[in-house]
Amino acid sequence: MMTGEQYKESLKDGRYTYLDGKRVTDPANEPRLKAAVQAAADVYDSFHSDDPDEFNPIYIMPKSIEEFRERERLLAKGRGDMTLGTTGVILLTLVTAAPELAKLKPVYREAIYEYIAYARKNDLRCAESITDAKGHRKLRPSKQSDPDFYVHVVDRTSDGVYINGCKMHISGSSVGHEQVVLPTKAMRPGEEEYAIACAVPVNAPGVSVIDTTYAPYGEQDPRNFPVSGHRSSPEGFVIFDNVFVPNERIFLDGEVQQAAVLAHSLGLWERAAGVTHGGAGLEREVGLAALLAEANGVENEPHVKDALATLVIHSTMCKAAGEAAMANGQQNEDGILTPSPLYISALKYYKNEFHSKLLDILHDIAGTLTVNAPTFADFEHPDLHNGLEAMLATSTLSAEQRLRLFHYLRDTTADAYGGWSFATGQLSGGGQHAQRLVTMRHFDMQNAKSLARRVLEPAHGDEA
Repeated sequence: MMTGEQYKESLKDGRYTYLDGKRVTDPANEPRLKAAVQAAADVYDSFHSDDPDEFNPIYIMPKSIEEFRERERLLAKGRGDMTLGTTGVILLTLVTAAPELAKLKPVYREAIYEYIAYARKNDLRCAESITDAKGHRKLRPSKQSDPDFYVHVVDRTSDGVYINGCKMHISGSSVGHEQVVLPTKAMRPGEEEYAIACAVPVNAPGVSVIDTTYAPYGEQDPRNFPVSGHRSSPEGFVIFDNVFVPNERIFLDGEVQQAAVLAHSLGLWERAAGVTHGGAGLEREVGLAALLAEANGVENEPHVKDALATLVIHSTMCKAAGEAAMANGQQNEDGILTPSPLYISALKYYKNEFHSKLLDILHDIAGTLTVNAPTFADFEHPDLHNGLEAMLATSTLSAEQRLRLFHYLRDTTADAYGGWSFATGQLSGGGQHAQRLVTMRHFDMQNAKSLARRVLEPAHGDEA
């Protein structure tokens, strides 16, 4: 297993990463990337062991709900490292799809498990490279004006394939080690070159990553950016220019009928990653709302009590649905536990539908200090401190605590990180329309109709 310092050094591998118009050769020391790298390095250190048989729990592929919960318990201390999350999602995607891919060619399943063993042995972090540029959205991949709008195979040899194209907004693509490339959607006959799934090192010849990030510019007081100042998620536009992929790293090549299997598996685990912990995250939001109410002296106002009750019910329902998704999960042919698509998709839809209301409640309770609380530099200025101390202190919180509370709220809900979090939460694993489609696909409508048909029978017409 790597240490945090070894992880930092591993990123200086000749990769072509760009940010703000310049090439980055050392992500650990790039001002707007170093927070993401440091967060991952800290997690590397927290899990590190010199025992050659030990490995990061992200590589546990759960075969029961007990294993899943134990895996989540072990990984809880790594939540600040976004590369850990992307690695877990993409590897679970591969093992979920492996049995179906094996029906095409057994070598695909073998390649998947050999790749996971390789990544586990070398303690690597992987990105989910799935969303293509797509060009004109109403045109199929083979009908685009530029074939590179979708990643596709441009040449084949006895040793492997060469791919071209690009993937967009790929989280952590420049601070990990591998790009796991999947088809973005179902493919049709005639689109065989687009049905490609494979693993590519970030530093492979022909790979370029163009980053964007919500990380603050310049040296900032971390108290003003309590989350985004030490946790960030660089998003990459990944270009593949005649990139060679050896056969042992190919998981699908040309079988259009199974391209959607990988996309659906990724969507399932993306949704699961975003919502199975929703209850715990929402409990924190409930507590934040309660602290804000106390800080502003409105905790006993009837409308605030009603708002808190609304948040408590929402948090409780999300937590229950997340547990139900795993309790009603299924095992594939390899024994890998997968969450219920019905519960996961319905939960994500429900959670996202409520999210704007959650923000409205938080901001209503907090008031305009959400966005105009003084910075800590102003708070500590000798000419201003006494006045601000007197105005901000309450009977339950010191002025500094109240200031920390408002800066946390602004950073997570009303600034760059808050906007990124809101948008990615809505769109990762598919938007709301996708959740409706998947929920309807897995809902037992025939059973529902059979229950309803009972009211057509005279003996049961009065049932309620």
